[in-house]
Amino acid sequence: MKTITIVGGMICLGAWNCAGAQAQVTIYGIVDSGFVHQSDPIAPKQGSVSSLTGGGQSGSRLGLRGVEDLGNGWKATFDLEAGFNADTGTSTLGALFGRKAHVGLDTPMGNIKLGRQYSPFYLDAILPADPFGMGMMGRMNNVFSTNSRVNNSVSYATPRWRGWAAGFLYGFGEVAGNRSAARAYNGALSYQDGPARVALGYSNQRNATDTATSHSVALTGSYRAGAVTVYSAFQAVRSTLNGVPGATIADTNVNIYMAGLKWSRGPHTVLGGITHARDQRRTGATGAKATFYAMGYTYALSKRTNLYTSFGLIRNRSGAAYSIGDATTPVYGQKGFDVGIRHRF
Repeated sequence: MKTITIVGGMICLGAWNCAGAQAQVTIYGIVDSGFVHQSDPIAPKQGSVSSLTGGGQSGSRLGLRGVEDLGNGWKATFDLEAGFNADTGTSTLGALFGRKAHVGLDTPMGNIKLGRQYSPFYLDAILPADPFGMGMMGRMNNVFSTNSRVNNSVSYATPRWRGWAAGFLYGFGEVAGNRSAARAYNGALSYQDGPARVALGYSNQRNATDTATSHSVALTGSYRAGAVTVYSAFQAVRSTLNGVPGATIADTNVNIYMAGLKWSRGPHTVLGGITHARDQRRTGATGAKATFYAMGYTYALSKRTNLYTSFGLIRNRSGAAYSIGDATTPVYGQKGFDVGIRHRF
């Protein structure tokens, strides 16, 4: 990372000594690329796909993060994060700052953010429960509904008090004449005490035509014991669209269970997980279910650079249609393998 310190009308770079500095802007990012192979398509049978990914363990990105000390424990903040495909140089997520674009205030009573941002449901309840960190072929969002980013949103997060913290978000649908169309709201309550962490999250999303709602509840936890961290997660997803399980993850009526682990020692990290999803309806795709197996390995070449590889397998049964992908590779088929390199700066 490179930090730029701004003092009035002056700009101070690196280790230059500038008295009275008030604002700092940090340039950060990730460049990630590797080989990906996906096979065993559901239907139609179109064969396997081999590609060079623009981000297998993490989406490649370039960001600007700023903070200004306003005094009395108050700080103004912003974060602008652009995603790009390292294999082609093109932008991801359909916007210049498609990953994040928000401004806010950090205060002694908590922080407020406005803009496009990660939801507390994702940050506090889902992401900490994934041993793969939402990357490689084992990422939770191959099966889980994550509701990660929300446009036109305002959020509030409390300080952590005696291990407890909470976050809330409301996303304006901005559809003229209809305040509920495309509206989103979610929240999470978490508790952390040393190596143990548990969280409860809720997410609700209306579609753009105000004809259906997708909502979910997630209960997750993790515990670290020495070199080993174990993870568990449960999610109940309910939608009035009643889609085929896996065809559109947010629009299915399923219960999902996950158990995972991470073992780290020196430069080595081993990852593993198993996820099971089962349809809960009594009509349509009754009995549809899927089991997702994944394992991965990373090797740290330095504090900023690592190699990685992973393999995932989804077994769909009775009409389920889950597909597999890594951090940025589009989902395809029921088997996936990747190997790559990631550098953080």
